[in-house]
Amino acid sequence: MTSSGPAAVCIDWGTSSFRAYLVKADGTILERSESARGILTVARGEHEALLAGIIGGWLSGGALRIVMSGMIGSRQGWLEAPYAPCPAGLQEIGASMATIETRTLGAIGLVPGVSTFDRDGSPDVMRGEETQILGALAAMNRADGIFVLPGTHSKWARVEAGRITSFSTYMTGEVFAALKDHTILGRSMEAASEDNSAFAEGVRAAARLERPGDMLHAIFMTRTLGLFDRLRPGQLSDYLSGLLIGAELLSGAEGAQEAIVIGSPALTARYCAAGEVLGMTLQPSPEDCAPLGQLALLAHWRG
Repeated sequence: MTSSGPAAVCIDWGTSSFRAYLVKADGTILERSESARGILTVARGEHEALLAGIIGGWLSGGALRIVMSGMIGSRQGWLEAPYAPCPAGLQEIGASMATIETRTLGAIGLVPGVSTFDRDGSPDVMRGEETQILGALAAMNRADGIFVLPGTHSKWARVEAGRITSFSTYMTGEVFAALKDHTILGRSMEAASEDNSAFAEGVRAAARLERPGDMLHAIFMTRTLGLFDRLRPGQLSDYLSGLLIGAELLSGAEGAQEAIVIGSPALTARYCAAGEVLGMTLQPSPEDCAPLGQLALLAHWRG
């Protein structure tokens, strides 16, 4: 194998999506494959055959190291990999990686995910985001910072000296979808307009919340602002989005004024816009952080 050739296959296998990358040792992506074959679409015993069908062509030139992260390592995935407790960096997470022995693909490294406890002693977990954070650290040549990973279950993580020391999960994306698609709020909504003023107003409404129950009241205002023509039907979903994202930022940042966003371009732009309304500076991370983190973890895998 030459230095310019592929070094590994990195796989991000989540609940609803599958992403595979053929990468060089420096993290350069040579080829990629994406599909909707998340773990919920794969029956027990079918993971190896499905994976071989997708990446088998990449292995025709010789054996490559394979590493997977995400919900594929959960109880609903291929093999449950126990979480690595915080504080956790490359050494701790890499040493906790599980190994899946396969007949057709050889040994596969499985990233374990990370766990923590909040100030009240309640547990919190992540699977997959840890590789993105580690990859962002490598890509940005830094060892510290606050990272936000927006999505169905958004994560806010604090990193010190290259190790994830704590994090919190917010069900922002899932709550937005549930409220929009399964409550009376959605009946008044139309396709979102390109006017960002309603989103900003939702963020400002989040900043005005004082008591825990105030959010439940503010959510209902999505309906009444439409009833009284304060917002047009095409603005209502943006208002609700701004309200939920704004509340997440205010809680997740814990007073910090800067954070790094790791996410899709659309979500990253929305979070950066919310941060601007709140006087926070949110910096987008480089793209494709997950395979960079997975490559770095391979050096610590005992498989």
